Amino acid sequence: MSTFILADIISAVIIIGISIFIYIKRKRLGFVRVSILYLLILGGIIYITIEKYQQYWELYHLTMKPEKQFVIDQDIEPNEYMDDFGEICDIVEKHYSLAEYKGISLKSLRDKYSVMVNNAKNNREYFLAVQQYFSELKNSHTYLIYKKYSTMADAEWRRDSLYVSVNLTEYPFKKGDRILSIDGIDVLSWRDSMKNYVTGSTEKGRYAHTADYVFSGCIDTVRNLCLCRDDSVFNVMVELNRDGMQHISEYNKEARSSENRRIMNLPKDKEEYFTLLSLSGFTDEETEEFILKYNKVKNYQCIILNLLNNPGGLVRNMEKIAALLLKQPYRTETLITPSENSFKGKLYVMIGQNTFSAAEYLASILKESGSAVLVGEETTGDFCVTPLTFRTSHDTYFSLGYGKPKTTFKGNPREGKAVEPHYRIKESSALSNDFNTVRIAYYLVMNDILEAKMDSLKKKRD
Repeated sequence: MSTFILADIISAVIIIGISIFIYIKRKRLGFVRVSILYLLILGGIIYITIEKYQQYWELYHLTMKPEKQFVIDQDIEPNEYMDDFGEICDIVEKHYSLAEYKGISLKSLRDKYSVMVNNAKNNREYFLAVQQYFSELKNSHTYLIYKKYSTMADAEWRRDSLYVSVNLTEYPFKKGDRILSIDGIDVLSWRDSMKNYVTGSTEKGRYAHTADYVFSGCIDTVRNLCLCRDDSVFNVMVELNRDGMQHISEYNKEARSSENRRIMNLPKDKEEYFTLLSLSGFTDEETEEFILKYNKVKNYQCIILNLLNNPGGLVRNMEKIAALLLKQPYRTETLITPSENSFKGKLYVMIGQNTFSAAEYLASILKESGSAVLVGEETTGDFCVTPLTFRTSHDTYFSLGYGKPKTTFKGNPREGKAVEPHYRIKESSALSNDFNTVRIAYYLVMNDILEAKMDSLKKKRD
């Protein structure tokens, strides 16, 4: 049950209880007093409704659970597309305050895409038109919500070339294979076209995340790939499945559990210099797991914090983790102070194009406070707004980045501004970006450890 509904129920119970009590005592209180008390209750209800409306409205849309469906399964007819799109535009124009900040004319976008929507003959064409509309809003928290077809593989861009970065399927391609074309289109042309459907605050981020759609999509169920390995070129037809995202989620959960076991089963008295801690998100469960792991290694000399594939989550949980890692107080909308258990050693944080939202926020806090050294690629600059969920009368769900652009404590704008690492990796066609980042982070840690040992030996000689 959402907090919004629970608060309403409690308030209703209290008001009904007081009203019943007044009714029972009405003869003793008298008509005038009863009337005054009921008027006071009515006035209180009206006042609270007006005073708390905005807060409750935000909470309602923040906790709304979308009923995800595939585009093809949505029960909407072509003659209803314009009405549905009109509802979407009304909501965006009323609540998307980032449009002014980004210099976007929402009326022009409505006019531009109304033509495409009006010409749409089926759900696929309607989705493609509206997806382009959302892409032009330039914010990763602002997007259509549908189920995706997918398979357990992934790709990434390196130096304007597209490579397979993960393959957990039985298809005859492997990590490191270069993708030459997708559905008969060379990869650079495919990227330029696909960029128009990808949401994101920065151009670089939108280009990078086109790779997410090589092995997933909302409307396509097949990908025809042309790949090369060494001197050989071969073609593979990849089926994208309805339950692919569920398999990926289960795999990620198992990988997280494996790391939890590795950390929690460490010998109690064994002296260690450093460890790698992954933080996969900021749900209550993920935060609790991280704190348990952190308490196991908080006395190490170095920690490498992995935020490479962290999609973000609850800011309140991010602030709990920030308090464990900060070396000095940091003021945002609230003041985050280091906890008594805060880390005293050297902290390295790995970031990249998949470090998103609250994870970017955490990286920026640790960087600006001087609490950590950042390693990897720049992030995508999407961590200044609250994602609210909306639903049209035709059951089209979408997320909208709500709120005005925030700034860091140094006054730097967050929205559309990537978090830059201290040590930026150099893209290599032979190494995945994530592996390259891990390699550099380990090198820096080992260098610190060697320097510390040399200083210790020097002090002993002196």
